[in-house]
Amino acid sequence: MSQTEFYRGAEAAAQALADDAAAAPAQRAAVVHAALAPLLAPPTADAWACGRGCDACCHLPVGVTFGEALRLAAAVHDQPALRAQVVAALRATAALAWNQLVGQACPLLAGGACAAYAARPLACRALASRDRSACARALQGPAAVPIDEPAFWRGLGAGDVLAAAEGAAGHRELRAALAAVLAAAPQHQAAAFGAARPAGGEPGS
Repeated sequence: MSQTEFYRGAEAAAQALADDAAAAPAQRAAVVHAALAPLLAPPTADAWACGRGCDACCHLPVGVTFGEALRLAAAVHDQPALRAQVVAALRATAALAWNQLVGQACPLLAGGACAAYAARPLACRALASRDRSACARALQGPAAVPIDEPAFWRGLGAGDVLAAAEGAAGHRELRAALAAVLAAAPQHQAAAFGAARPAGGEPGS
């Protein structure tokens, strides 16, 4: 099933991008996010345990595309405290390997909720759990989390297509990507994103 759902997400993203081929990166991300929304929705009202204050998944490393980083940057641009939090989070975790980021709070987490929820990347949109307590246990050590598998794989497929549409940079770690984009002038944001830490990469890679 995973392969089928991956390609279902990829196809939806590709179609959305084909319908808006001239869009700028942030708009491309918004178009794909909107197209995937029906495919990432819970099958029933009580299917997911996710909700405000349930933030275990906000303590996992996340990869974002360039367009998604731009959307996040726009969401926090006029919030000095949040911008400072992003920079501080990057400095505090710059020497950590990807797997060591597990347990580190996302810099956009505030009061148990995402401060940029409307602009959250596909990695966040596609990860949904059926057991809140299992998510909390998984942060402490190996534990099975009953995630919504179809949504997860659809998000992966769409993310691959979105990243491919943006060129060679692919996905970058959220803290590094967001801090880089916020610090760069508009004409240099793509280069700054490309130089940021790759998703899954080691410090300084």
